[in-house]
Amino acid sequence: MNQNPKSEELENIKTKLITVFTYRCIVLTFFFITTLILKYFFHIHIYNEIYILILSWFILSYLSQYILKKRKIYLKTLKKVDFIHYIIGLLFMTGVFYYTGDVLWIGAIFYVFTILYVSILSTPKEGLIITFMAITFFSLIVFLEYLGYIPHKEIIKFTPYLYKDIQYIIGTILVISLVFIFIFLTGKYFAQMLKQKNDELAQAKKKLEEWSNKLEGKIKLRTNELKKSKDRLSILYQISRSISSTLELDDILKVILDFSVKISGANRGSVMLFNEKKNVFFIKAAYNLSKKIIRKVTFAKDENTIGWVVKNKKPLYIKDLEQDKRFSKKEGIDYKLKQLLMVPIIIEGEVKGVINLDNNTSFTTDTISLLKSFSEQAAVTINNARLYQKIQDSYFEIVKALAQAIEVKDPYTHGHSARVMEYAVQIAQKLGLLEEEIESLRYAAILHDIGKIGVRGIILNNPNGLTTEEYDEVKRHPIIGENIITPIELLQPIRPLIRHHHEWYNGKGYPDGLSGENIPLGARILAVADAYDAMKSDRPYRKTLTEETAIQELKRGNRTQFDPKTVEVFLELLKQNLSRDNAPLAN
Repeated sequence: MNQNPKSEELENIKTKLITVFTYRCIVLTFFFITTLILKYFFHIHIYNEIYILILSWFILSYLSQYILKKRKIYLKTLKKVDFIHYIIGLLFMTGVFYYTGDVLWIGAIFYVFTILYVSILSTPKEGLIITFMAITFFSLIVFLEYLGYIPHKEIIKFTPYLYKDIQYIIGTILVISLVFIFIFLTGKYFAQMLKQKNDELAQAKKKLEEWSNKLEGKIKLRTNELKKSKDRLSILYQISRSISSTLELDDILKVILDFSVKISGANRGSVMLFNEKKNVFFIKAAYNLSKKIIRKVTFAKDENTIGWVVKNKKPLYIKDLEQDKRFSKKEGIDYKLKQLLMVPIIIEGEVKGVINLDNNTSFTTDTISLLKSFSEQAAVTINNARLYQKIQDSYFEIVKALAQAIEVKDPYTHGHSARVMEYAVQIAQKLGLLEEEIESLRYAAILHDIGKIGVRGIILNNPNGLTTEEYDEVKRHPIIGENIITPIELLQPIRPLIRHHHEWYNGKGYPDGLSGENIPLGARILAVADAYDAMKSDRPYRKTLTEETAIQELKRGNRTQFDPKTVEVFLELLKQNLSRDNAPLAN
């Protein structure tokens, strides 16, 4: 909506004045500081009246901009304020000229800025008035000093005789007057040029707007035709980004269902996946369905409507379920369905899942087509997630095999890594670590002692205690472990955990003597879990410690060997599991 011209003019003048007064406050502050420096550091005589002038104008400018910001002012009043502030500026310049001018033309400099400013931003009438007032004020001060009616003021006394030479005074006044008028005319010409250019731009803008409006009308017709396709591509793009951002199957299915419901406006929905072992489709993700339906509803691949979708590999839309022979209710379940849309998720040529949506109103052809395109994207993502999970499972099995290789070399540590993993995972969950951090911790726990492969078996199984040299060899196993996994890209995140799981909280551990928060949190968790399981296991040089003794050792090592927060959480978990007869914590 276009703004009222008067309101626009009022806002323009108001904004201009606020800017001018604010800028003037800054300049006057700088001017005031400069005069103080000249007076006290360079010992130049500055009249006290100059300070009074500066402070007065500063206060006036500050109050003016403050009132303009806080009070509502009419346009007529604002125009008067705009004109008067030029006159006040001239008076200030006159005062400064009187107290600083020695050679007559120096004082003219103080008026130039005001004349130039008013010539550009004000009307010709106002500009002429201000220009002739500047000439008058300048001439008046000079003549009054010449006639002796006001005492001559100056900062540096080197040309007082000039104020007694009438020819010099008259000549200077005439020249200065011509200069003032020339500056005014130049400024006004420049302002006129700006206005002319502005008018040309306004005309060009108006023509562009007219052309734009005509073009907009034509484009609008085309836009309406393309809107559905655009919305469809936009939704598919959003879906693609969302489902491609994770490889967790549950998260992917939730995104698939959420978008399916959003696209179709369905009242309820579900995603069913095919369980190859049981040879049935079951509900894996649900929206607005009862727990009973989620738990009990399954279909064989050749049963009911699922069978039709599996066979035909295309969407099935049933508008009236009561009349359609392909649909039959499961006994004991109230579906409350009126219409049903089923969209297959096809992976490698086979239906591996189905998106089910029901609604009280009809599904349009465009919606069904969009959901079909969406299901194709979903199929690719689900397949990637399953492949990724298989890789992860295989990878973890390899990691466990590596851990078992360690335990073959040191039979006293049989099952140690698996128990440490269970303890560490529960501590991490209690501390609220992210799922990715917990997953890294699982791998680190299984492999934390892999470096012992590089330690001689005779040392690991020595029942008589270790010499200093032998203990130094054992202390190298975190570094050896890190070196072993360094070439494996997928294990890069756990390198610090394996290297630092024998660091002490007080900095007296090994291999790097890290302390406190400088030790990675995962390594601090491993240290507690590893120490506890070591105390609860038989070793070549001692038998297993009692539960009470192990707990006391953890408490004794609190804040010295172990992170206090980790110890606190682990002791809480042990307390919850005392009834399990010293068994490892269960997930």
